[in-house]
Amino acid sequence: MRGPFARFRQERADDRELGTGLWRRAHDRLSRALDRYWQVLEGQRGTDVLSPEERNGVVHAGNVLTERLPAVRALCVRLHRDHEGDGEHIPAEAADVHRELSRAAHELAATAQALALYRLGQGSAESVGRHAERTLGHLDRAEELGAGL
Repeated sequence: MRGPFARFRQERADDRELGTGLWRRAHDRLSRALDRYWQVLEGQRGTDVLSPEERNGVVHAGNVLTERLPAVRALCVRLHRDHEGDGEHIPAEAADVHRELSRAAHELAATAQALALYRLGQGSAESVGRHAERTLGHLDRAEELGAGL
């Protein structure tokens, strides 16, 4: 956990690089969903139904998703610079990228939910994996579309 001054410096850097509009929200939604995934994974260890192999699998999935966050940030910084959206307005040329980032954030939140259900014995590891793969697919597509802008 970062201290108040580190959080303040990060907030100022985010404002400078991502602004406070469209691309900042896209980045923050994905970041919050990823934080939620790790919170679900680390919470309530006493009642965990995951075997060591299953735990390694969901930790690996989380690591792969976490490794993608800097690329998403770089994409959002570039899009903020080149295709800034004002408020709720999504620039037409960047609408497909925004859509894929939104879908990725939604799928990542669904991944965290699938993990929570799995840890409670109500879901499956395959469900967590499917959601994680779809998240990565949306991120791949967003980066591909963003490269063409």
